[in-house]
Amino acid sequence: MRRWTDIYKLIIAAVNGVAYAGGLEWACFADIRIVEEHASYGVTCRRWNIGLADGGTQRLPRIFGMGHAMELILTGKVIDAAEAHRIGLANEVVSKGQGLARALELAEFIASLPQGAIGSDKEAAVRGFGKPIDEGLRIEAACFHKSFFHPDTEEGLRRFRARDHPDRKNGGPAKTPGIVLS
Repeated sequence: MRRWTDIYKLIIAAVNGVAYAGGLEWACFADIRIVEEHASYGVTCRRWNIGLADGGTQRLPRIFGMGHAMELILTGKVIDAAEAHRIGLANEVVSKGQGLARALELAEFIASLPQGAIGSDKEAAVRGFGKPIDEGLRIEAACFHKSFFHPDTEEGLRRFRARDHPDRKNGGPAKTPGIVLS
């Protein structure tokens, strides 16, 4: 999986069932994890003296902190969807059978947004994570400048100045999750 780490497009995992050992590592590779209520996670390879080899030792601590990561890594403990959500391993827990539909709904929404800034912001976040703030800000500025002078950004700025907000089309309801229009 190492060869994939420079992907600056959104990756959403829909976890339906068990995400153990390598499955857990693959879920950790995603930016957003939609988890069905019956799903579970664990470093169960611990039982057979097999180590993590697809980034689990590096991604787990970055996702939800060293303490929780070490507990999973060292004990092989299995956690349910609710615990995964509580510690930050799951972004959202949905009913059984709804994970893929929710992941696709979210993907479609994000795909409907202009993509340049999403890609450059993901790149900046990934490349700057764990670096000193000055280095992270330098990376962010470089990524921003790559996308800023694109024609799509020019059109976005024109629409912003004209108060042409995509969620306010035809007086319809807000399409952006979390935005309340008055």
